[in-house]
Amino acid sequence: MFLPLLTTACAGSAYKLPAVSPAELAEVENQIKSDTNSLKVYKRSDANYRKRISTISKKLQKSAKPLCEQAEFDSCYFEVSYNNENIINAYAHENYKITAYKGFLQYLKNDDEMAALIGHEMGHHLAKHNQETLKNAQTGAMVAGLATAILLGAANANNPNYNSYQQQQKQQETLQNMMIAGAKIGAVSYSKEQESEADLLSTYLLKSAGYNLSKAQGLMYTMAKLSGDKVAGHAALMSTHPPTPRRVVAWKKAMEEIESNESLLPYKKTNN
Repeated sequence: MFLPLLTTACAGSAYKLPAVSPAELAEVENQIKSDTNSLKVYKRSDANYRKRISTISKKLQKSAKPLCEQAEFDSCYFEVSYNNENIINAYAHENYKITAYKGFLQYLKNDDEMAALIGHEMGHHLAKHNQETLKNAQTGAMVAGLATAILLGAANANNPNYNSYQQQQKQQETLQNMMIAGAKIGAVSYSKEQESEADLLSTYLLKSAGYNLSKAQGLMYTMAKLSGDKVAGHAALMSTHPPTPRRVVAWKKAMEEIESNESLLPYKKTNN
């Protein structure tokens, strides 16, 4: 009953996201399905990854100021860390931090793909998605808790199997579980739109920093393959970065948009 209420707390994209047609989507879906090759794992040392992550993040940050000003991300500071655990994930956290795991980086072919990964997480910060997610989670917990309290009160009021103390304990336990579930539901609201927005901002970040967007697009194909092949450890990535063929198409459309956009700043929805 409370799910419709949760969506009212979600903020939509501030930017004009690339339009993807059904035909374009179907074409990419067929390409991915027809690719039966296994993903290649690139054997690199921790020192190699740390150096590359440091170099890439500094290069992106150096060119990010115009985007930061447009997004009103005042500090324009990002702290990018490398984690050598074999977890296929990367995520933006707190207000400016980013963590990239070796388990994911080992599937990326070049610096351009790694830059797309880091740029995507920077995009989450620029679009203030962490704040949106926290707000949605809090709303989800509150609404779920309220709905549960009402239902429990009605169900247990005349239950002969519980005394008043047992009723109270049962209600508190169920209420807590429902609030946790509600928080999770709220936190994932509009995740696909957030991912698309972070991808769009990433393309502009990479272009400003001089990376090759065509090569960087390989990241999207890799994510789609990781999902389809269901390699060990992919669950963490799938929970935070829903990989869809739509993102492959949207990346290409963003590249086309950038070529005709002299400002190198993404179009806001309020722009004409």
